[in-house]
Amino acid sequence: ALGASVTMGAVLEAESLRALVGSVDTRGAALPPVTAVVPRPDVIPLSFAQQRMWFINQFEPSLGTYNIPSVVRLSGALDVDAMRAAFADVLARHEVLRTTFPSVDGRPVQQIAPVESIADQLDWAVVDSQRAVEEAVTGGFDVARQWPIRVRLWPMNADGTEHVLAVVVHHIAADGESTGPLLTDVVLAYLARAAGHAPEFAPLEVQFADFALWQHTELGSPDDPASVVGGQLRYWARQLAGLPDVLDLPADRPRPLVASQEGASVGFEIPAEVAARVAALAADRGLSAFMVVHAALAAVLTRLSATDDVAVSTPVAGRGQRVLDPLVGMFVNTLILRTEVTPSTTFDELLEQVRTTDLDAMSHADVPFESIVDALKPTRSEAFAPLAQVMLTFDQSTLPELNTGGDTIDLGGLTISPVDPPEPPAKGDLTIGVSVADGGQPWPGVMVYATDLFDEATVRRFGERLVTVLSEVVVAPGTPVYDVVLTSPEEEALIEGWGTGQSVQIECETVVSGMEELR
Repeated sequence: ALGASVTMGAVLEAESLRALVGSVDTRGAALPPVTAVVPRPDVIPLSFAQQRMWFINQFEPSLGTYNIPSVVRLSGALDVDAMRAAFADVLARHEVLRTTFPSVDGRPVQQIAPVESIADQLDWAVVDSQRAVEEAVTGGFDVARQWPIRVRLWPMNADGTEHVLAVVVHHIAADGESTGPLLTDVVLAYLARAAGHAPEFAPLEVQFADFALWQHTELGSPDDPASVVGGQLRYWARQLAGLPDVLDLPADRPRPLVASQEGASVGFEIPAEVAARVAALAADRGLSAFMVVHAALAAVLTRLSATDDVAVSTPVAGRGQRVLDPLVGMFVNTLILRTEVTPSTTFDELLEQVRTTDLDAMSHADVPFESIVDALKPTRSEAFAPLAQVMLTFDQSTLPELNTGGDTIDLGGLTISPVDPPEPPAKGDLTIGVSVADGGQPWPGVMVYATDLFDEATVRRFGERLVTVLSEVVVAPGTPVYDVVLTSPEEEALIEGWGTGQSVQIECETVVSGMEELR
């Protein structure tokens, strides 16, 4: 509205909207808005975020690691023809869903298919088994040749009153926040088609291809030091110089040479009274609640990994302009948040460091993650993610693997209810998502973990230790983070047993017994 750039720091420091407006320097103009490009050039590049997805996909197209599935149960009278027509309407509305990404002259480009081709090319099928649905959810896409969406409908009974609908989109064409506009548009189109007419969508001001062109025009190239992203890249090169390749958390198994990316999830909860103190501390210090939890997580990770140099990643939605909100597309980027924690560091000191780190990162959020990796040249391995293996987010919609379902929707004669999602893939060692609840409620959380490394019990203890640290430091933020006791009463008893030799005796007997079994 002001035609100016407003930083997250300015938002946190302002006590009112009036103060925020007064603090904004309108002399420093913001970047131009995203607008429709007419006519478009013959070659449309991929967006920054899409480029990373393309390289990962072309390395192994058969993997479904970067699928975004939405699976729902449809109860009641379903008009199957209307549902198929609804998906055709949605693909006509969102160009990116009918786009392939082939390589032309050595670089990937967007090739948008005409609306007229939807009838023949829409990947829609009515299937006869749960297995077929599961194969659709887990099967890969070759995005150089295939449209990045498939739809499967499974009639569960003979009279056609129960169906399972699976909508699977590849991450190159969508992100977690795309699920809302995608399914909303499907519902609106279905209701219209079931009533016998075409849907009347609110017009989209831009398409995803327009956003990709805007990025390359206004933000420039990481290879150009004078561009916006070139300047931001210099910040990241300084900020992350010398970062250790791997954060070694206590694992139940050695890290394999090649990560399977098989994952599982466990829930945890930040109690209501602790959540209230987190919010109060954040408000008092001019922080966000995310920053308080980030600081607590950094304290836990530094203790568990026995290192003073901790990096976690976090996703940012990348939808900084209103015209992008109703779009399906891949906008999300990844930021690396680095902290240094010593035994004498108090939580107060850690909060100040985290505040600076997080705000600086958000101010340099346009650089594509892969460009940062290329510039820093960390050890590249199929065994672990580069730069950071632990991710934290407060906006679970940004990460599709953290979406745990939704509300039941009654369309009058047809009820849409969520189906429990399959176990998510593990794109890193550990991903932690927290949902902020209102009205004095606990804050629910979920952790997705790599089963290559961890057992469920181990990850549950990680969550318990995070809550333990939060519970203590929000009451006494002057406490050195190494003074917080992380061991449970059971672990304390085990440690006392080590002192007497009792536990060692038990462990030795277990080892001897195991050797006898091997013989």
